[in-house]
Amino acid sequence: MRKTGFVCFCVDGQSDIDALRQPFEELFDQIGHDDIEVKFRYAEFQNKNHGDITSLDGVTPDNIEKYIYKYYFKNKDKKSELGWDDVTTIIHIIDTDGAYVSRENVLFFSPEEEIKADSLITNGSPKNTLYYENHIAVRYNPDGRYETIKRKRKNIEYLLNLKEITVGKKRVRYFLYFFSSNLDHFLYGDANLTGSEKMQQARSFSDRIMDASALVDFFNTSEYSCKCDYGRSWRDLSKGVCSLRRGTNVNLLIDTILNSTLEDWI
Repeated sequence: MRKTGFVCFCVDGQSDIDALRQPFEELFDQIGHDDIEVKFRYAEFQNKNHGDITSLDGVTPDNIEKYIYKYYFKNKDKKSELGWDDVTTIIHIIDTDGAYVSRENVLFFSPEEEIKADSLITNGSPKNTLYYENHIAVRYNPDGRYETIKRKRKNIEYLLNLKEITVGKKRVRYFLYFFSSNLDHFLYGDANLTGSEKMQQARSFSDRIMDASALVDFFNTSEYSCKCDYGRSWRDLSKGVCSLRRGTNVNLLIDTILNSTLEDWI
């Protein structure tokens, strides 16, 4: 039987999917039973994960809706029975990555930070960026890194004003949520994991948070989940270095799902 609702979670990578997919699927099962299909996807193009689409070079408020379609749907639809023509809701969860910090908070590595970054090997290479509670440390070109931050901020502000993603004649409901400074920071307390550590932590989290009730309990009892409404959660994030501090508003998404009905998703 054909599903009547297709909710697509757009996330940054496979570790996000491994950590969150199972309990969110069960949460939607409680709302829609067999009538809501839930999929998690990362931004794929030419068989490569492009990660954070909001900071991707060349992505601007003028074209980001088309890039969301291209990277999360056009290239994925060939491998899935559900695609752009079927999707009814997009839930986009991004890492903030210090999107609202000032230039003065983007610094060259200190000697200690360079040693740490050299020890964090991902795909055969050391890290070039580290995230801290009060600054971002980079190996090269802080000015260039800040230009990326500004691009990300502009894209976020544009997306926050959207209720729908529009490509061609199709419009899809759209919601944007965040992890700060990234998913690993909120879930595990470490913003600077290697790729293998991300996958290991995601599997461990999934083993512990296997169902909807565990998901609800984890997010609603975390001291790092926001304690305000949706609009204020983003306004608070934009202050000072808050986009580097540990936090999320995904708990508000969970509350929204719990208080919804099938008709809200079809």
